Amino acid sequence: MMVLPILLCFCSANLLPPDVRAVWDRAAHLSALGAHGSADSLARIQTWARKPEGLVLRATLSLGAFADLHDPERMARADLLLQQAADVLDDDETSSGRYLAMLTLSQESFLASLQGSDFKAGLKGRKAASIAQDLLDSHSDDPDVQGVAGGYLFWKAQALGALRSAFGGDTREKGIAYTVRAAGSDSPLREIWRTSLLWIHFERKEYPEALKVVREGLVQCPGNRSYHQAEGDILFRMGRLDDALDRYRTSWREYARLETIPVNRQAAAGNLARIHFAAGRKDSAMAWLDTLDATRYQAARKWLPPSLVRELKPVREALGK
Repeated sequence: MMVLPILLCFCSANLLPPDVRAVWDRAAHLSALGAHGSADSLARIQTWARKPEGLVLRATLSLGAFADLHDPERMARADLLLQQAADVLDDDETSSGRYLAMLTLSQESFLASLQGSDFKAGLKGRKAASIAQDLLDSHSDDPDVQGVAGGYLFWKAQALGALRSAFGGDTREKGIAYTVRAAGSDSPLREIWRTSLLWIHFERKEYPEALKVVREGLVQCPGNRSYHQAEGDILFRMGRLDDALDRYRTSWREYARLETIPVNRQAAAGNLARIHFAAGRKDSAMAWLDTLDATRYQAARKWLPPSLVRELKPVREALGK
């Protein structure tokens, strides 16, 4: 899809009609609370459910549900819906069309990363950021545009390391500024940008700031299971081992008999193992590793976060596992 400059000046209110935005807001909030079925039902009953705004919303909800519950059908549904949205939006050069195309590409990037295709994820993310930059250059103040641009500007520069000066300079602070605005906005997708912001702080080892962001998220979305796991990871990095254990025990219980493939439950087990090991409780660490390695959980292993698998290696070596 060719990216063309948008020559019109518009504000965020023009990108989605008020009635559509209200449904997006309600559905996204239900999803963030873990009520994925209710969120999906609300999106599907709308008269515009098969139009681009409905397809993008439903795909976004499906990806959120997959990240939480790891139901492969949710991923397949998101893939199909995003393909349908991309086909419809291919020739739409209106401001709202470009906005929806940007979100479609952004979600396609997320989908590709979940599928383990980092190259495809990077290409889709770059295209999404290109549209976002066009919209920003046309004086858009939409928080979702800022969220897409912000994430790309930060992570691209972060990944380039010392080479960033030769590829557009250090855009990390600009990316953070955009992401902060998006996360603090009234956008229906604000929890996506809040999550992006907390992992930016985590990457920078700004753990108190990351903890503040995740706890703000829990105030808005009490019981959000992803935020509970992020909180545990942050507390572990801060050396607050007992608090981290408490969060991951909560996560272990929350995901009991809930996930189609118990990936997040097993991630909780892995984190409990490394936290017990860090606290010198080797028997407890061994017990949680035994749980992680149980045959009944074999299907979940390929979905475990690579960072967790990597960080468990020295624990396994020390325990002879």
